[in-house]
Amino acid sequence: MSVEYRFIQAVDTVTIRGNKLFGDAGSYGETTFPPRPSVLSGAFRSLLWANNGRDAQAIQQSDFRLTGLFPASQNETGVIEVFLPLPADVTVLEKDKSIQQLEPQVLNNTIQHSQMAQLPMMPILRQGRQSKAESGWLLNQSGISAYLQGQTLSSTHIHPQADLWISESRIGIGLNRRSRTVDEGKLFTVEHTALQQNENSGITAGLIVGVSGCDTLPESGFIRLGGDGRAARFSAVSAPVFSPANINGKFKLVLLTPGLFAQGWLPDGIQQEGDHYWLMLDGFKARLACASISRAEIISGWDLEQWQPKAAERVVPSGSVYWFDQVQDDTAALDKLATEGWWTDTLDNATQSRRAEGYNRVLLAAW
Repeated sequence: MSVEYRFIQAVDTVTIRGNKLFGDAGSYGETTFPPRPSVLSGAFRSLLWANNGRDAQAIQQSDFRLTGLFPASQNETGVIEVFLPLPADVTVLEKDKSIQQLEPQVLNNTIQHSQMAQLPMMPILRQGRQSKAESGWLLNQSGISAYLQGQTLSSTHIHPQADLWISESRIGIGLNRRSRTVDEGKLFTVEHTALQQNENSGITAGLIVGVSGCDTLPESGFIRLGGDGRAARFSAVSAPVFSPANINGKFKLVLLTPGLFAQGWLPDGIQQEGDHYWLMLDGFKARLACASISRAEIISGWDLEQWQPKAAERVVPSGSVYWFDQVQDDTAALDKLATEGWWTDTLDNATQSRRAEGYNRVLLAAW
C-alpha cells in the first residue's frame, strides 16, 4: 500500500488541548506538541468528508491510515528535514550537551529495583560524572539514521526544539452564548504553540505526516487544526529517507506514536513462555530482553458522528523502547510490523479506528 506525505504549516499559533477539564473561571489550558496522531487523522478525514459530500460511512469504510508523524522544517527551496523527539534511551546531558544512551545490562540478583522484574535486563545510564539530563532537544534527520543504525550519537545529531516551536500563554474572556457579550468573572489562560518561521534563512517549521489507503487526498489545501479550528496549510512532499537498521541477532523497536496495547505496557504479539517474554509474528520469534518506558498517558477524543467523548484509554508514550535478542527465523515479519504498525490481526471496530488514527507505529533500530 503506497504512502503519501504532506507537510503541514500552521497559519497562526495552534493549541492542541489534552484530556484535562477546561471551562471554569481561571482555567489553564495546556497544549501538547507534537500532537497525537488522531488530531492529524481527524483533520484530514474531516477534509475528505467535506470533499465527498459528507458521506461519513465512506470515510469509515475506506482504508485510510495515518502511518507516521514527525516534526519537520522546510527551507525556501522546498527541501524537508524531519526530526524526532528523543527516544527513551537517549539523554542529552545538561553540563556539556553530550549524548548518552541507556544500555541494557544484567543486574546482580542482590540489587533491589522497581524495574520490570520479568525482564532479564535493565536499561542503565553509564556516566563518568553525575550530570542532569536536559530537555528541549530533537534528533535531526542524520541523527535519526545514526540512531536506527546503532551508531554512536554526537552533538551534530541533535537540534534545539526551540528552533522549531515555542509555547506562549494567552488570556481569554468567556462569552455568554445567548447575548454574545462578556460573561463577567470568566477569565482563562490557554497555552498556544507557535511554530517558528525564520525570515533570514527562509526555514519554516511544521509537521510531516504519512497517509496510506487514500487516493482522494488533495496534494495541497487547508485543514482545521486543534482548538478553535485554526487554519493550517498542507502540501505534498517526498517521503523522508532514513538509513535502514542492520539486524544481527538483536534489535530495538521504538514507538513512533503512542502504543495502545491490551496488556498495558506489554505490546501485542508478545507471549510468556517460562521465565521470558517472546515476540511471535508469522513464524518469527525473538526474546524481549529489556524495555525503557515512560509513565502511561491517557488518550480520548471527541466522536463527531455520535457527538460524545471517546473512551479514555491508557497508552504507552511515544519514544518508548523495547530491546529484543535471541532472534529466530526470518526477520521479514519485522518489516511488516514497521509498515503496518504493532497490531494483532483480529481487531474490533473501536481498535480499527485507533489503527486508522495512527497509533502503534514503530521504528526498527539496530541494537
